[in-house]
Amino acid sequence: MNHRRTARIRRQVHGATAIGQPPATLHIAGLEMNLLTRAVTRDGEPIELTAKEFELLEYLLRRRGTVVTREMLARDIWKVSVRAVPLDNVIDVHMTRLRKKIDQGISFPTIQTIRGVGFMLRETAA
Repeated sequence: MNHRRTARIRRQVHGATAIGQPPATLHIAGLEMNLLTRAVTRDGEPIELTAKEFELLEYLLRRRGTVVTREMLARDIWKVSVRAVPLDNVIDVHMTRLRKKIDQGISFPTIQTIRGVGFMLRETAA
C-alpha cells in the first residue's frame, strides 16, 4: 500500500475529513460511533446495536443538542410520511432499548426525553 493511500485511510478513520465529506466518527460524552466499521463504544467498551438502533443513534448524534421530534424520526428513519400512534409506540420502544444499551452505568442519561416534543442528545444536564 502506498503512503498516500495509507495517510488518506488514517485521516478517514480518525475523523479528519476533506471538504464536503462527513466525519468518519461521531462522539458525545464517551460514546463513539465509527461510521466506517459500524462499531459503537462507550468509554472503550463495545456496544452491540441492531441496524435500526445504529441508524437512530447516528441520527441523534448528527443532531446533538437539538430536539429530534417523533415526526422527524418517522419520516427520516421509518420512511413514513403520516405518523400514527402505533408508530409512536415503536419509536418509544426503540428509544428505550437504545437508551438502555448506551447509558448503562452512566449517571446522566445521554438521550433525554423532551416531554411532549421528542428527544435530544446531551453531554450534561441543562
